[in-house]
Amino acid sequence: MRTPARWRLGAVTVVGLGALVTGSLPGGAARAQEADAALTYACRLPSGTSQDVGVRVRGTFPAEGTAGRPVQPGRVTATVTIPKAAVPEVGALGGASVVGAAELGVSVRQNGEAAAAAWPGLTTPATPVADGADLVLAASGDVPPVTPAGTGDLTFIAGELTLELSPRDAHGGVPRDAKAPISVGCEPSGEHVLATVPVLRGPDTGTAPAAPAPPKTAPPETGKRAAAEAPGGTPAECGKFTGPTDDWYSGCVYLSGFSNVTKLKGAAILNDPEFGRPALTNLVYSLTDTGASVRQRFVSPLRSRSTFLTFGFMPTTATMEMTQRPLKPGEDYGTFEAVSDMQTGVQSVNAHMRMSIRISDVSVNGTPLDVGENCRTATDADIVLKGQMTSVLEGGTLDGSFAIPRFTGCGAGEDLGPLFNGTVSGPGNLLRVSLGATCIPDADISCPPVVPAPARTAPPPAG
Repeated sequence: MRTPARWRLGAVTVVGLGALVTGSLPGGAARAQEADAALTYACRLPSGTSQDVGVRVRGTFPAEGTAGRPVQPGRVTATVTIPKAAVPEVGALGGASVVGAAELGVSVRQNGEAAAAAWPGLTTPATPVADGADLVLAASGDVPPVTPAGTGDLTFIAGELTLELSPRDAHGGVPRDAKAPISVGCEPSGEHVLATVPVLRGPDTGTAPAAPAPPKTAPPETGKRAAAEAPGGTPAECGKFTGPTDDWYSGCVYLSGFSNVTKLKGAAILNDPEFGRPALTNLVYSLTDTGASVRQRFVSPLRSRSTFLTFGFMPTTATMEMTQRPLKPGEDYGTFEAVSDMQTGVQSVNAHMRMSIRISDVSVNGTPLDVGENCRTATDADIVLKGQMTSVLEGGTLDGSFAIPRFTGCGAGEDLGPLFNGTVSGPGNLLRVSLGATCIPDADISCPPVVPAPARTAPPPAG
């Protein structure tokens, strides 16, 4: 049985689909498409009643794409209208207003083949809650690109929507009597196209490029992990992140590391290239009088697969997915602040980020355990890391400790939340992150980026 805070999925009714507007700029250059889709989702409230919820999805898409190169949608806004009949249940969270973090699932189709994608990190500002009136939440954010393998129409189709609501007081803070956030899950019926981007040619030849062969790597030595070049050279997504002003420079980096789970007396590998393609981190940086200021965001979730001995004797294997969340609604996703010692030149680095943790594909003693598709932390893990290095752009090691929040939505036939809360959730989990050198594609510095070998021991003093 799912937890009461989860709004169950239901049937939907389509109330409209806005037109996709295309056109040309002076001189014949194509401009972006404007997508505007109005949908209705049926959601089950915490009380168990079902309620239709209107969702309007708006965003910009390129007029056309190139095979083998990223198709980057513009900023997306999902406006969720919770009808007044359901507002009292939201108001029961406590506080004068709410903030929300939304994730919109998207199916991307080309030439009869479809792939699932996700647009996480859509956030809402603090929105007043008033009885007797609809609650309109506008969740906005940047979304990751999609790289088509060949030519043909690339179609984006709206999918499942999840929304997490948290209370705020009149000053934007968390009320003293606030209740735990509510996780909302809804799914549309049928296929509802957001945009279609024609992919007309390959990057050089006018045809679709052949799919690249997987990189050949020697098997790692037992107990050792070496640095590895990024698959395929410099990723096309590298540097596709803009700063607050024009004097910020863009680049990308890979990180790796270990995350301890104190209760299980073990560690999970972060961004393990042996499990799957490692997640890239895009960043922008600005040099300051005292060092450097960096803003970063993962292009995709960090995934890894690890085995622990539950209760000290039972081998349990699971896939862990960490999805980055904004530090606060409408604010940066991750920050690195580097301050240089004026005598030694060594930089003291402080990093801050928030991550939602999802567990899937679990087996206990070799027997699969169905935890469902939404077994995740009820709140985000707040992570602060510190370290010293010669330069934050040249890489180094950061350390910290964080609390793993309680889990919700675990279990397909029974509530497995208490199992994970008892064996995984809790404070004092050590985290060690190794940063590679920053690839700056515009200047071809440190490119392609390298996945660093995760540091197992405390780093020596920089310099």
